[in-house]
Amino acid sequence: MLFAAYDALDLPCHFSQLIEGERHHDGRRYLPTIVLTPPQPHDHAASPLVATLPVVDRHHLIDLTHVGQHGSAKLVLLLCQFMLQVVPYRRGLMDVGSPVGVPLVYGQVQEVAVWELPTTPLPYESLYCEFVLDIGGGTVGVRTHATAPDLAKKLGTAKVNRGDWIVVRRPRIDILAFTPATTPTNG
Repeated sequence: MLFAAYDALDLPCHFSQLIEGERHHDGRRYLPTIVLTPPQPHDHAASPLVATLPVVDRHHLIDLTHVGQHGSAKLVLLLCQFMLQVVPYRRGLMDVGSPVGVPLVYGQVQEVAVWELPTTPLPYESLYCEFVLDIGGGTVGVRTHATAPDLAKKLGTAKVNRGDWIVVRRPRIDILAFTPATTPTNG
């Protein structure tokens, strides 16, 4: 999976648990769930914050032997809804009691990598976008599309710009990489 601003994604976290996928009736296993412990935002914190963040390695990109290590994850929020925040602005992964651990994601846009408004003869507007969101203590990517008779009305703006405060709802979270922190050696 490609993401236009891949190098800007950096969420320091702890790969705290690995939940093996259950065995499927045909003998194969479902994908494992990687449980990350994200950082707490240093300012504008949403409340209550999630303590852990379960993500599924749909693309088989993560070395599962890194469980128990601290490092940096590259996460992308997909197929989600987003809109401008209203004051007071917040950052973080807010626990909304979802049974599958899907949080509300609050943050400030750091980069808009893709913003495409294709013209169509249909009676609605369409948008495809990718941007980087600072959620406090780290950054995540957002890749989604939206349709509406009036996108500016739905999103609260005609275009998302660097510095805008955004809330993301109901994301599917993909993990593109986990890089363990390097430990200095004594020598």
